[in-house]
Amino acid sequence: MSGKKNFLKSMFTDCKTGDVSSKRVIGFIGFISLLTIMFINALYSKSVAPSRELIDAIQYIVIATIVGTSAEKFVKDKGNDGPTI
Repeated sequence: MSGKKNFLKSMFTDCKTGDVSSKRVIGFIGFISLLTIMFINALYSKSVAPSRELIDAIQYIVIATIVGTSAEKFVKDKGNDGPTI
């Protein structure tokens, strides 16, 4: 049980600072929301389905958080000059 808890904690924390990353949490919540919407749409008729605009908005939020989290790994720290060539 402790291994799963540590895995979840490491999944949401920033590797540089060790703080919880809001982008990762928002992306995960959006991903779970999309999975729930797809599951509900598969079971029920179209009258229960949410609007297409709502689904698109959640998709864009999830994509933006994934791209933002990935881009952080390649952006140079302001406090670290890094090697000079």
